[in-house]
Amino acid sequence: MKILWKDIELFFYDWYLLHIKKPHCSLCGQVATLKVNKEIWICENCAQIQSELSRDA
Repeated sequence: MKILWKDIELFFYDWYLLHIKKPHCSLCGQVATLKVNKEIWICENCAQIQSELSRDA
């Protein structure tokens, strides 16, 4: 398994965002812990609500 420098940079950038900068949820604005894609984060509450909504649909 070859680890690329870019993968290491992304790991530390995500760690920095999560532990130092504290990204905000794109839906409610609280501190987010779940990464949806490169720029979008959501909190656990919004993820749970979305999960429940998808089950009901």
